Amino acid sequence: MSSMFTSELKEGMVTLTDTYSTKGQLVLPKNTIITKNIINKLISNSVLFVEISDEPVEPTKSLDFISDFTVDTEAITKTKEYKVFKRRYDRNIEIMSEHFNDIVHKHAPAEVDTMLSNALNIIESTDSPLSIFTMLSTLKNYDDSTFNHSLNVALICNIFGTWLNLPRDMIELITACGLFHDVGKLLIPDEIIKKPGKLTPEEYSIIKTHTQLGYDLLKKRKADIHIQYAALMHHEKFDGTGYPLALPGDQIDWCAQIVTIADIYEAMTAKRVYRDAISPFTVISTFEDDGLKKYNPKYLLTFLERVVNSYMNCKVKLSNGDEGDIVYINRVSLSKPMIKTGSTFLDLSKQPHISIESIL
Repeated sequence: MSSMFTSELKEGMVTLTDTYSTKGQLVLPKNTIITKNIINKLISNSVLFVEISDEPVEPTKSLDFISDFTVDTEAITKTKEYKVFKRRYDRNIEIMSEHFNDIVHKHAPAEVDTMLSNALNIIESTDSPLSIFTMLSTLKNYDDSTFNHSLNVALICNIFGTWLNLPRDMIELITACGLFHDVGKLLIPDEIIKKPGKLTPEEYSIIKTHTQLGYDLLKKRKADIHIQYAALMHHEKFDGTGYPLALPGDQIDWCAQIVTIADIYEAMTAKRVYRDAISPFTVISTFEDDGLKKYNPKYLLTFLERVVNSYMNCKVKLSNGDEGDIVYINRVSLSKPMIKTGSTFLDLSKQPHISIESIL
């Protein structure tokens, strides 16, 4: 690692750490390849030093679709990295469908190691958390299914674990917890799971049984105890308002606490049969409003800040109809970054009536 004056940066260098402005706003995420436009941007924002990686990075393994602080999600789908990701993702959905149905209907053992290995194979096709979150956002036309949701939660848990600096074995454990957390939903009638309208109180009561059903199933299949608890407890809340046991925070399994955050984020940002996908920044705003009461702050604060940073440079549509690029992150109001629209900079933290409607 070496600290370099911004004026000494060269195109092709790679940032080792996140780079912040003097006001504490994220300017560049780590693993960003330096371009001439980025150098000019850093200078114009009075960033004096940047931590640069000493290890060379091949251009084919970089985020080479970043240009002038803009991420083009359409361009991502044309990259070799995305095509490998999507091929492995599709294959995983097929394998999960077969295996989960065998567990539920044919009393097959839970092949956790095999399923985990397949999920990790997807992650190996990408180079950064930005890639995973951006690529998942491109899968907008997938059916709303337990398999897609579970795989997405597992991928998010894997990234989450790296953000928490967990050791490799624990990261793999929470990834497996994400894969199996909703297996109990396969025991709920499809007409309830896939109902396009609002559930009746009776139907909602049936849906809520999936946590106990999943736990019972995984216990019979002798899955790891944390995987069992993730299935049972991923709807518990730190303030004791969750289900099925209304457990207070200190009684909720640590893996389940992590899965809960990933589960809610993925469920809200994904398209559902009864609604369109919700903007990640709307979800983040919801977490900011009451999340510290309902979820472990140790996990939630790390997750929110890192998720927001993952969307740095992305093009967005605002609630007033404007489009622009995320150029700064307001650390005291993570759901309200600064947006560049044309030649104008719009600080959403000072515009309470304008929000980010969608990632483009």
